[in-house]
Amino acid sequence: MAEDKVITLGHNELSNLVSSYRLNDRNYLQWAQYIRTTFKRKHPPKDDPKFEAWDDEDSLIMICLWNSMTPKISRNYMFYSFVHEI
Repeated sequence: MAEDKVITLGHNELSNLVSSYRLNDRNYLQWAQYIRTTFKRKHPPKDDPKFEAWDDEDSLIMICLWNSMTPKISRNYMFYSFVHEI
C-alpha cells in the first residue's frame, strides 16, 4: 500500500505561489480558481498524527491568502479558522 506523503512548503514558497494574483473587487473568479488550483487538498482527521503539521501549514496558507487580497477585502476574512472557510 502506498504511504501518503505530505509536502511541506515554507513561508517563502507559499508567498511566491500567491504573490502574482491579488484579489480586488473585480477579479474574484480568476483569483478563486488560481487559489483553488494552488492549494487543492483535503485535511486529515484531527486524531491523525499528520493533523498538526497540516494545521500549521494551513495557517501559513491563510496568511498568504490574506496577503493576496487588498486590505479592504482581507479584513473580512481575518477571523476565519481554516483556509477552506475562505
